[in-house]
Amino acid sequence: MGRLPLDRALHRSQRAGHRAARRHVGAGERSGEQGWYDDGRGRRRWWDGARWTDAVRYSGEEQSLGGIVVDGRWIHYGASSHPVAGAVATQETGAELLRRGRLAKPATARTLLGPAGPITPHLLRRSVSADARYLLVEVAGEVWLATVPPGQDAAARQFTSWVNSVSEHYRYR
Repeated sequence: MGRLPLDRALHRSQRAGHRAARRHVGAGERSGEQGWYDDGRGRRRWWDGARWTDAVRYSGEEQSLGGIVVDGRWIHYGASSHPVAGAVATQETGAELLRRGRLAKPATARTLLGPAGPITPHLLRRSVSADARYLLVEVAGEVWLATVPPGQDAAARQFTSWVNSVSEHYRYR
């Protein structure tokens, strides 16, 4: 099955979420009632009666850094969520990323995502600071770019190692 463009994949995910909300409404309740529902992506999201909002709840056992959240078998970043199996996390400086052109191909393919959504070739130089450190996660054909918070280099190394361990653990399960 081919990869869907990001906007179509998100739309398909939202439709599936709407079906999940209707499925989780108990007998005697109106279909589409407001509430917290499993969105089918390893988290609970607020359904406002018409659509999913950005409000999410995780299990309480999640690990996160720079906006990337791993909770059980799922990895999340912004509006994007995928099973963690097969994810690969690395850390690099902005200078390394820009010098090697590592992000040009995913930016052109519109599969490079930052905290505000897709990073296009036009936005790439403005989105990456040569002085900053970044956490990159490659998962399900997407590349996620998250800034490592200042002073969090050790935590970022630990998080990177943990993502790769969890990914490998769930790869064949």
